[in-house]
Amino acid sequence: MSKIFEIFGHPLTSNHSDAIDCRTRAWCPFMENECDGGGNRHLSTLQLQDHPQLVQQFPKKKTVHVGVCSLLVREKPWIVCPRRLFALRDSNRSQLQARVREDLVHYSGLPRATEYRAWSEVKIKFSTKEEKSFDYTFDYVLAGRGRKPLSEIAELVEKSERVCERIAIQNNFTLERCAGEHWVVDFPANPVVIVEVMTSSTSGGNKNNRTQIGMAFEDAILKGDDHEGPGINYRQVWARMVSQLIVKSQVSLAWGGKTIWIVQDALAEYISSSTGLDLQRFISSTSDEVNILSFGYGKAPEPEEESGIVPLCKSQLYAGPVSSAKGSDKSGGFMDIIAISVPPPKDHLWRSLFLKSPCGSLNMT
Repeated sequence: MSKIFEIFGHPLTSNHSDAIDCRTRAWCPFMENECDGGGNRHLSTLQLQDHPQLVQQFPKKKTVHVGVCSLLVREKPWIVCPRRLFALRDSNRSQLQARVREDLVHYSGLPRATEYRAWSEVKIKFSTKEEKSFDYTFDYVLAGRGRKPLSEIAELVEKSERVCERIAIQNNFTLERCAGEHWVVDFPANPVVIVEVMTSSTSGGNKNNRTQIGMAFEDAILKGDDHEGPGINYRQVWARMVSQLIVKSQVSLAWGGKTIWIVQDALAEYISSSTGLDLQRFISSTSDEVNILSFGYGKAPEPEEESGIVPLCKSQLYAGPVSSAKGSDKSGGFMDIIAISVPPPKDHLWRSLFLKSPCGSLNMT
C-alpha cells in the first residue's frame, strides 16, 4: 500500500501558505511554472468537467495535470516525477534545486564562472550505410559556446545560409558580420555534458480500489491522507535504466564529454539490490566513464520555514568504467547492471512448477 507523499512540490499534509498556493494554481515550484505532468504522465491530465468536486480546488482551470511528485511506499518516499529531482529551464531561478545544480557542475568538471546553455529533450537519430543505427533522446545536453561561420553551419545542416540565419535568430543565437561573412558567435561547442534524470515509475493501479494515479490524486486533493496510491513499477525502472545507461555514457565519451545520471538514493539502492551492480564499490569523488549522482531527502522543514518543501541533499557520486579492463585487478564495471544479482536455488524452480498446473506437453517422438 502506498500514499501520495508530495503534491505540487509540497508534502500532502502541509498547510503552509506556499503549499496551498501551489495546489490552487497547479504550480510546480521546481520549474517555477505550471505543472506539466512530468515525464510521461501527461496522459494523466484530468478534464475538470468530468471531476466536478475538483473544480473549486482549481479556479479558472479547465484541465489540471496530476501533480504527484512522490509516493510514500513502506514509509519511504519514492520520487516519481523527474521535475522533482531536477528541472533546468531558462525561467528556473529557484534555489530549491541549487544543491543538485552545484553538484552537477562540480562532478561534470565544468569550469565555474562560465555560462553553459542547456537544451532539453534532444533527439538524435543516425544510421550508417552498414545499417547500424542510433536513435535516442537525451533529457538535457549542456554545451559551451564557440564562433562558427554561417557558411559552415549551412553545410552542416544542409540548408541555405539564408535559412540558417532565420533559424539562428529564431533559436536565440547571436549573429555577427565580420570580414564580409556572417558568423554565429555562440554556436554549440565543447565541453559537452549529457544529463539524464531517472525516477521511478508508478504501477497502473487498480480502478476498483481507486489506486490509479488520477484517482489517487483526486482523493488526495479532496480527502488528504485518506486515500490509497499506486505502487512503484520497479521492473520498468530497471529495464529503462539498463537499456540506456551504457549507451548514453558511451556516446558522450565518443564526443569527448561525459554523462551524468541523476537519481534518487532509493532507486540507487534498488539497482544495487536487484542487479549484479553493487554501487557501493563505485563510490567516488571524481567522475569516470559512467556516472550516477544520487540524492536523498533531507530533514522535513518546520511549519514556519519559508518554502515548506523537503530539501534534497545527501548526495553521492558513483563512478567507474563501463567494464573492467582486461588484466585489471579491479573486478567488474557498470556492465554488471545487466548481470543477475543472485541466482535462486533450483529448488525454487521445482517448487514453482509443482504449485502451478502444466499448460500442455511437447511430444518429441
